[in-house]
Amino acid sequence: MSLLPGSAAAVIAIGVAALLLPSFVAGHYRRHGELRVGTAALRFAVLLYAIGLACYVLPPVGTSCFPAQLRPLSALTSTAGIEQFVCNIALFVPLGALLRRAPAVTALTGAGLSVFVEATQLTGLWFQFPCSYRVFDVDDVIANTAGSLLGSFLAPLLRGLPSGSSRCAGEPRPVSAERRLLAMCCDVLLLWWLGVTCVHLTGFALRWSGVPPSSALQAGAAWLTPSLALLGVTRRGDGTPGQRLVLLRARSPGRLAVVLRWALGTGGLALLQGGCELLRGAPSAVLGLLWCCAHAVGVICDRDRRGITGRLAGLELSDVRGPETARTE
Repeated sequence: MSLLPGSAAAVIAIGVAALLLPSFVAGHYRRHGELRVGTAALRFAVLLYAIGLACYVLPPVGTSCFPAQLRPLSALTSTAGIEQFVCNIALFVPLGALLRRAPAVTALTGAGLSVFVEATQLTGLWFQFPCSYRVFDVDDVIANTAGSLLGSFLAPLLRGLPSGSSRCAGEPRPVSAERRLLAMCCDVLLLWWLGVTCVHLTGFALRWSGVPPSSALQAGAAWLTPSLALLGVTRRGDGTPGQRLVLLRARSPGRLAVVLRWALGTGGLALLQGGCELLRGAPSAVLGLLWCCAHAVGVICDRDRRGITGRLAGLELSDVRGPETARTE
């Protein structure tokens, strides 16, 4: 079995997870009061498996048309067929484990999904191709069903993943390093989202006005514009969008401190990246990574978890569900 579809699936899954992370974090903090590591790991595993399954079974193989194979267990008559049969079993074992249902339910689910996949191949991606672009094989249905059933017996192993505390969602939590780093990741992702949107809008506006688009100017605007937008929503008593997503309150001593916090955080990162793009050839990715790493180390090494930005801007961090100040760890 080729590793190329799995590698492509991993890249796509990481990209999709990064795209959905802020909304996922916001939902979990409001439902559970924290981000549960076990639940997050399982959700990512489901996402990775779904994309991986699609990458392995849906892309066409060449340009030929393939006849259906309707003889049960005919694959077991050759070494290559046995290897393919075993690979199909292994492909559906994660499905049975991730479903965490009764073996009968898991087997029926695996069989139904396998039939859907084989029908998709038989109909040429539901008549998008003129003929069957992959082999419809009844042995695949048998192997996939067996893999789902086998996976259902491995499901209890997933219960050992950490699922978080049992405290009430409305109870204040400490301002931990993990929580601060998660907020910083959300801020950087929001900056990136807005930057990608801005670069496309800037290019469209330049083309519409008849001005030749400049990649450097577009990239510069793509970083600076969203950073100013984040400054606009960073109010004195609420903190950055990422901090609000994890239910943190960042109290600033004055308006000047708000601007300083922005300049040392997402604003400084945006200005650094935009300047590198305008200079053409400056190592923007490396400098941006070093910037983020410096802030991450600052949070980890700071007992109060305020980090570089918090120390220099005089921030007071606390949980929004508690008093103005909260214990850190």
